Amino acid sequence: MTGFRQQLERIVADCGISAEYEISYKSVFGAVAAYADGKIFLTDGKFGLAAKLADDTCQGLMAEGVGAPLKYFEQGHVKRNYVVLSADLLKDEKRRNELVRLSAAFVQDNDKTP
Repeated sequence: MTGFRQQLERIVADCGISAEYEISYKSVFGAVAAYADGKIFLTDGKFGLAAKLADDTCQGLMAEGVGAPLKYFEQGHVKRNYVVLSADLLKDEKRRNELVRLSAAFVQDNDKTP
């Protein structure tokens, strides 16, 4: 779990959103989630790093081949509005940071639960 949290902390720090949102981290379903103002926007686990985004954005990333549906468990259901970001996308710091910022903003307007 520590490695997942460290990766999330590094990615959040790289995109510079800590001045805009209160960022916190919690363990969830064998993974670690990052919260912006109490709303989950990123999660990192054995499945990879996933961002919570609008459905059309998730679908676009998957169609482009740089995203995949999120399942916390192999036999579990697909988590709506989440996309697991590919290793290639995560290496593209500019694009990754744009998606992280977009994710944090998306949950402020669209996530009904903390």
